[in-house]
Amino acid sequence: MKWVKLALGCLFAGLLFSGVLNPILAHLSDKNWLSSYLAGQGYQGYLWVALAAFVLVTAGGPKQVVAFLFGYLYGAWLGTLATLLLCLTAALANYLMARVLLSHTLAHYFPRRMNKFNQFASRAPFMKILMLRLLPVGSNLVTNLLSGSVGVPLWAFISASVLGYLPQTVIFALVGHGINGANHAMIYTSVGLSLLSFVLTALIYRDHLKYKLSTLQVEGKAS
Repeated sequence: MKWVKLALGCLFAGLLFSGVLNPILAHLSDKNWLSSYLAGQGYQGYLWVALAAFVLVTAGGPKQVVAFLFGYLYGAWLGTLATLLLCLTAALANYLMARVLLSHTLAHYFPRRMNKFNQFASRAPFMKILMLRLLPVGSNLVTNLLSGSVGVPLWAFISASVLGYLPQTVIFALVGHGINGANHAMIYTSVGLSLLSFVLTALIYRDHLKYKLSTLQVEGKAS
């Protein structure tokens, strides 16, 4: 198992620092550079850009940059779909790596954090993962690894991730495409999803606080 971890680490590092991906990662938010690069590389260039974006998100980089880039390259709707697919694939890769290879290592080095996350996500895992996805702060990489290591149900993880990624993905894909070039339906969708994400986050967090308060009251009566 140690050799498998080492091999995967070397493969990931090789992709990250390879001569092909390095300049793409460095210019991933530069639309002018990417336009020139893709004009010279053709379809192969699009594949390398997608791989660079996958490496970035898998390593914990901001998905907003990818949504902005794909919105510029493919348009708002297709850019949103491509970003969601890429981010979900990256999240699933982190989740499976943690579940299959890293669970014992993470439990050894971060027992308190894993126990705290397990207590948080064990009740209504779909809603808890959804709340973490909707929040504009926090690390997606940490959420992915902890979810896999504590055994959050895969379906809850995937479905909550798709819904949670959607609002910000739509907004940044729309910005990348250019608001002036977007239709009204796309703009109204982004505004509606932003408001919905705010309301859902507030409701889920309120429910979590109520549950913690009721648990503390029960423990206080028992003692």
